[in-house]
Parts: sequence; structure tokens; C-alpha cells
Amino acid sequence: MIGAKRFFIRKIGRFEQYGSLVLGVFIMAVAYYFFIIPSGLVTGGATGLAMIAGRYFPAVPISFFSLAFNTVFLILGLLFLGRREFTKTLLGSLLFPAFLALFELVIAHPEEYFGEQDLMLVTLYAGMLVGAGFGIVCKYGGSTGGSDIAIKIVKKYTTLSLSKAVYLVEASIIILGALTFPTGINDGILTALYAIVVVFLSGRVSDSIMIGSQSKEAVNIITERPKEIKAAIFAVLRRGATEISSQGGYTESKKTMLIMVIQNAEYHLVRKIIETTDPKAFVFVTPASEIHGEWSTKEEVFRRHEDGQESPPGK
Repeated sequence: MIGAKRFFIRKIGRFEQYGSLVLGVFIMAVAYYFFIIPSGLVTGGATGLAMIAGRYFPAVPISFFSLAFNTVFLILGLLFLGRREFTKTLLGSLLFPAFLALFELVIAHPEEYFGEQDLMLVTLYAGMLVGAGFGIVCKYGGSTGGSDIAIKIVKKYTTLSLSKAVYLVEASIIILGALTFPTGINDGILTALYAIVVVFLSGRVSDSIMIGSQSKEAVNIITERPKEIKAAIFAVLRRGATEISSQGGYTESKKTMLIMVIQNAEYHLVRKIIETTDPKAFVFVTPASEIHGEWSTKEEVFRRHEDGQESPPGK
């Protein structure tokens, strides 16, 4: 099958999970401190707001403003999104400004080591590094917090789609960064255009790291415990699955194939469920580039469940 990824589920330990989350946040901090912040590219997020605040209070470290804005977003997340979202974003929200503070102590003026920076090179390296770090964080079920919380709040309390909520929040920060650029609006517009490229490139890189370049994936699970896996996945994600009877070509043992379509960000949950329910299950993932029929995003699934529509989609 072309484009398929075939593998047995490997159990991810707590040390690997948290170690990967720390690594992902560290990579993002490197990208911001050594490339984005010295070049003045406001790419959105809490760090973008921190950079804007730093223009008016240059004596205050960027790490302080980053911590302050992340703390504000954390409190908003707790108030408007609940304890679960607060807990999920706590590590990334505190770890990122901690890394910035560490860099400020070790290398106070990173621009002195790189000289005059080429904005095109900054854009390419920053986009790849931010995307790599963010992809690692998301792949292991973490969150970097910041403006992600604001986006989720806008999405929850308005009729905007997720993509429109992202555009509204991040574009507002990028525009504010352009308007407050120290050397004038012309240079501000130029850096804003480069910032948009950073956001686009980082999004593509993070998608490819999480599970591939497609936004949706078809997960095929060959297992001897289909009922347990189906029940666990439905309990966590409210997603159904198509069940097909199968037989091993070599062993001729009877098994069941479960097929479901998920979003990239849901994959770490599905993998966790499979590794704890049936570690011997054989799994392969293929891009789901075109979908017709009954299928819903994660947000729509939970909204339908809250409205009393218990039947899981995607059967």
C-alpha cells in the first residue's frame, strides 16, 4: 500500500514522554531566542506579545514578559476551559520562559554571535526549528500554552471555526507587531510578511513530524481484542470504527481489523490506547486525503455528544 506506515505499537514510557516534551520546548526556545527575537519577527503567540512589550521596556528581560503572558493565558484557560486544559498546558507554559531565562544568563546578546542576520535565512531556520519543536510536543500529547489557549477560548465562545480562530488571534498579534516596529511601519510590514512565512513553514514541519503531511489519517488496527480497543477509543475520543473479520495469511488465526479516520493531533491518544489494551496489535497508518460521508472533527464529535447524540461517527 503506497504511502503506508507499518509498525507494531511501541510503548512510550513516562520518562520518554516528558523527556520529549522538554526537548520540543527547548528546540522552540532556541528558535525564538537565537533567530526570531533578535530579528524582531513577531510570529504571534505569547512570545510575540512579550517581544512587543519588550520594545517599550527594553530593560526588562523577554523571559519575564513571556512568563507573565503565559501565566495570564494559563489563568484564562483555567477559568474558561477548565482544569484539564490548565494541567495540559502548565508544563510548556512554564518551561519555555525558563529556557529563555537560561539563555539570557548564558548568552546575553545572541545577535553579537551571528552578526547582521539575513531575514530569509532567519525565516527558514526559525520555521523549521519551531515546527520541529512544536511537532514533538504535540506528538507526545503536550501543549505549549500561550495563545493556543486564547484560540481555544475564541473557538469555544464564538461561531468561528478553528482555522478562523487561529487567523484572528495570531494575525492580530502579527499586525500589532508590525505597527509597533521600532524603525517604522515600512520595516514592520516587511517583518510581518516574513513572520507569516515562519508560521506557514512551522505548521508544515510540525504536521510532518506528528504523523505525516496530511491533516487526517486512516488508522488500521489488526487485533484480537477489538471490543476493548473500540470501547476505549470511543470513551476517550467519541470515535467509532469499522470492523472487518480477517485471518492471518501465515498463522491462519482469526483476528479483527478496525478502521478509523482521525485527526493528526488525536494519534498520540489512539496509540496510547492500543499499546495499553493490546500491545501485540499490528497497526498501519495511511493518509486520508479525501473523505466523504459521516465524519466529524474532534470538536464536533464532543459537541454532538453533549447534545445527546450518542452514536459515534465514522462507522
